[in-house]
Amino acid sequence: MWPKTISDIARILNVPVHGSTPLGATGINSLSTDSRKVAAGEIFVAIRGESHDGHEYVRMALEKGAPAAIVEAGWLSKNPEFSDRCLAVSDTTQALRVLGHAFRREFSFPVLAVGGSNGKTTTKEMLACLLNSENNPVTRTHKSENGFLGLAMTLTQKAHNRNKPPHALVAEIGIDDVGAMSEHVNIARPDVAMLTALGPEHLAGLGSWEKAVSEELVLFRNAPSECRRVWQLCEPKLAEVSNEIRAGDVIVHNKADFPDLDQRVSRLVAEGKISKLEFEICEMKATCSVMNAHWSTKESNGGVSEWRADFKIPMPGIHNAQNFALALAAAALTGRTHNELQSAWRTFTPPEMRSRVVELKKGVTLLDDCYNASPASMNAAFDALMSAEWKARHKILILGDMLDLGGESKSWHLNLIEKLIKIENSDLCLFGTAMYDVYIEIKTNYSRELQSGKIRMTHAGSETDPAQFLSELSERIAGSVVLVKGSRGMDLGRFVRSCEAWSAAQG
Repeated sequence: MWPKTISDIARILNVPVHGSTPLGATGINSLSTDSRKVAAGEIFVAIRGESHDGHEYVRMALEKGAPAAIVEAGWLSKNPEFSDRCLAVSDTTQALRVLGHAFRREFSFPVLAVGGSNGKTTTKEMLACLLNSENNPVTRTHKSENGFLGLAMTLTQKAHNRNKPPHALVAEIGIDDVGAMSEHVNIARPDVAMLTALGPEHLAGLGSWEKAVSEELVLFRNAPSECRRVWQLCEPKLAEVSNEIRAGDVIVHNKADFPDLDQRVSRLVAEGKISKLEFEICEMKATCSVMNAHWSTKESNGGVSEWRADFKIPMPGIHNAQNFALALAAAALTGRTHNELQSAWRTFTPPEMRSRVVELKKGVTLLDDCYNASPASMNAAFDALMSAEWKARHKILILGDMLDLGGESKSWHLNLIEKLIKIENSDLCLFGTAMYDVYIEIKTNYSRELQSGKIRMTHAGSETDPAQFLSELSERIAGSVVLVKGSRGMDLGRFVRSCEAWSAAQG
């Protein structure tokens, strides 16, 4: 944890300090990978990325006050003038992960890890909100920086200071290749682990849905034996392996559809060796839901601690309610009372571009869910769109490609059609190369739905600006519900910004 000296960092990385003795004794209170933001007391780490190479900015970082930089040995051999102020390593991203691992071993506070194919960032933000308070601040993964570099940055952030440590760290963990989760677990070593939905994701690297599920489950299977795992049994893929639940774990389930449990697990529940959060949806509206939660856990003295409380989730869809229940169970594990949790939850603000509902002029409701997309999250968004409250309203769907689905991309895109054609009184605005397959399939095999006028459809290639849909919809947008969803690489935020600008211009 911070602070450290340059010699401390060199020792962790197992590299020499080539500079003078005073350099090695220099105190460091943070690190930075951004030369524009680096400050005095921060060591600069030159990361070689896909589009930028941090080595090009080493001079700038040192001139701005960084006492030293971590660089690749190959680069330093070509730039020996920096030798006295650099630590040379073979790979700077890996070096940062080594630092993250070292920091984790020093933590005096728990790490709560959130994995899964969909809903990780939302669940992470929910959990951080439930745990955070003025007296007990928590740290968390910044935005969705959950990969090899992001996890290292999460573990080494400035707030992880031994003089004033946080109450807890909520770490989001993402994978896109076989073996990645195992490496992440080895570094993060979570005290509490949870998995959200387990749908098809990153199939270009993971190969198949089954393999993606298996890789996500590594978060549970490779976690330290003392790690408490939170099982969302509303997720079918987790319910299928509920026989792996062990004493000390936590189960989360909807009272209305609690699955049959393995006999051994049922016994553990009856004996109070497993904590439980049972929830019931009391009210489900288009833009929010109300949940009654019942928490029960066995205390160290043998007694049972339990409470019931209502919570309002200010996001649409049952999937967001389930993610909240998962976060609530993890927060309850830390010993927070229901009064503390309810008070903290009132401060929650949904993360940008994730199920964000905005009321615009002319009665338009914008459902901004354009940060990312997968088959599971697409279908969840369609379910939210078909809520009873919105049934009579015109719907506009701005849908972009779901990227990184490998050789199964076409089939997963075509699988969306079953629900799409049931959203009547709608405009389907399909954007991108993969969505063209959806466009052709509907046009070819669902002509009756199109000819009835209940569904209108258009397509634009990814080389165009999706904002063009707005002018095409000008006569039908008033009073409509507009869903915007696609993978991050499709940049559908352009349509969202145009939509908000249109609303502002209405006077």
